[in-house]
Amino acid sequence: MVEQAGQALSVGRKDICETVCNKIEAIWPDSPDLANLRGVLASWAGEHEQAEAWFVRAFNAAPKRFEFCKNLATLYIQQKKPADAARLYRHALNLQPSSLPVALALAKSLIDLLAYAEARAVLEKARRRHPNDEDVLMGLYIVYQRMDDYAEALACLDRVLARSPEHEDANYQKARLLRAGGELASAEIWARKTLALNPAHAEAAHMIAGLKTFTSADSEDIALLESIYDNTEPDSHERIQTCFALGKIMEDLHEDDRAFAFFKEGNAIRYQSSRYNADVELAHMQGIMQYYTRDVCARNSGLTDATPIFILGMPRCGSTLVEQILAAHPDVCSRGEVDTVERSLADMNTPDNPLTLERIVEFSSGEWRDLGRKILERLKENAPDAMHISEKALTNIRLIGAIHCALPQARIIHVRRHPMDACWSIYKVEMEGDLFDFAYNLGELGYYYRMYLRLMQHWREVLPEGVMYELDYEALVADQEGEIRKLLNACGLPWNDACLSFYKAKNLVRTSSVAQVRQPVYSNAVGRWRRQEKHLAPIIKILGSDMHPSV
Repeated sequence: MVEQAGQALSVGRKDICETVCNKIEAIWPDSPDLANLRGVLASWAGEHEQAEAWFVRAFNAAPKRFEFCKNLATLYIQQKKPADAARLYRHALNLQPSSLPVALALAKSLIDLLAYAEARAVLEKARRRHPNDEDVLMGLYIVYQRMDDYAEALACLDRVLARSPEHEDANYQKARLLRAGGELASAEIWARKTLALNPAHAEAAHMIAGLKTFTSADSEDIALLESIYDNTEPDSHERIQTCFALGKIMEDLHEDDRAFAFFKEGNAIRYQSSRYNADVELAHMQGIMQYYTRDVCARNSGLTDATPIFILGMPRCGSTLVEQILAAHPDVCSRGEVDTVERSLADMNTPDNPLTLERIVEFSSGEWRDLGRKILERLKENAPDAMHISEKALTNIRLIGAIHCALPQARIIHVRRHPMDACWSIYKVEMEGDLFDFAYNLGELGYYYRMYLRLMQHWREVLPEGVMYELDYEALVADQEGEIRKLLNACGLPWNDACLSFYKAKNLVRTSSVAQVRQPVYSNAVGRWRRQEKHLAPIIKILGSDMHPSV
């Protein structure tokens, strides 16, 4: 009967499967096969909690049944529980070491968990069995580029393309990798190859829009983007991509009203699916300011490791530029946005002792040491011998107190920019990730920025003197060498001429500023918001006197 029920499922006959399940239940109510079938039916119906209960029951009754283990792991993926999924996929792979689908699924779960070294080991083992499998090679590409191994990432893509030149995603990912590596001209070539394979590829078109400054002579590219725009669904991701691409092009052409209209449409679409709660977010920032007092920030772990340099600020503040300047220094290894602090704090969160602001600020010196060691372990994962390692995680503005208490010798670099230039730059770029949902609405963006200014003023008041160095983007543009000298001095680094040629640094850059930081410092982004002043009235009103910060 179990086989009959399975056959019914394979052809989509849920009614027959349910009837057979009822017959099995009458004979053997504790059957693990019955529990598994019930789990499949519940999963198909979107009843994930019930499905989980059934799959757990089946797995607990027969933990060596590969199918039961795999089904539960797959459900955890659907529930966005990568840690639970990885645990089950590991077990399933032990049961059937040759299962390529499970190896790929495990690697994906590990990538979601940022466990790149383990994901690499899983995929390299799979590659030994399946040296030409394109899914394995594409998985390895993701792992190697996340681990900043440009050569290996490129080799994986080239192997796929050697076998399948028309592999659309490999073409596009090669364009992305070349762009991240600073090879902008080559990136454009591969983006165009992607468009040749799929003329409706909105992301490739969006990339091209960001790789150059458009003029009226680029009419063919503009027409292509307008065609993609006209043929996308109004609320689709493709429409968002083309809105931001066309907005950027219109700004290049100084058609500012049209530019704003496109940016507004793209943000409005994103806002529809936003889960951002301004009240919760602002209350959290106020809580940080309440709990991190001067007394709390005076306590620390006592660790003397001065390896880390944390670069932070608001998005589009110039932090990627500062990261590149430091990355050009021979004594600095750039790790990019790896979120070591937040992930290390998460390790200390347990169901019976949840991590709250109240608990964090009561950490003993031993707990701060544990946190500092966790951060250092993650930070040094790929560069254990580096003298200094920079991390650019913008959300660390909330964690400055924790950073100092855990690693009192770490350098903290706060990059500032004129509030209106920063807000306009945020609004006109498609920010990736739920953390930046405040960017989609001018009012919410203004209130968030105002609270950010309050938060940074709080850190100035409660941190010991000299802990946080602040660098103004406008000052850097006006006096590049002078400001770089001050920055290096604040980081305890000797002068090096390579920092003046930061745009030649060989690290990978994955942020939306990638094209800008691959060229010398330029000043035409300063004051650009004034071209949109009438449209930005809501932010101007909210910021008030904060529009011209005195600090």
